[in-house]
Amino acid sequence: MSDLEDATPATVTQELPVLDYKHLPRLEIERHVLGLDEDATAVLLRYECDHRARTPVIRLLTARLRHLRADRRKQP
Repeated sequence: MSDLEDATPATVTQELPVLDYKHLPRLEIERHVLGLDEDATAVLLRYECDHRARTPVIRLLTARLRHLRADRRKQP
């Protein structure tokens, strides 16, 4: 099996978990991020890195993802 077969489908073909994400400014994205789970945050981070590449948004999403993963590790 090749690496390409294992890859997650590109976010271009997926619906993003935040309505109109592509058009939202950073401050609006900040409001939505706190309500997202780990999977949704990862989808947005992949999309942001691949398409928009806004450094403040990438930092925000990365920090949120780390927080969610740390919380998951703490659970018994």
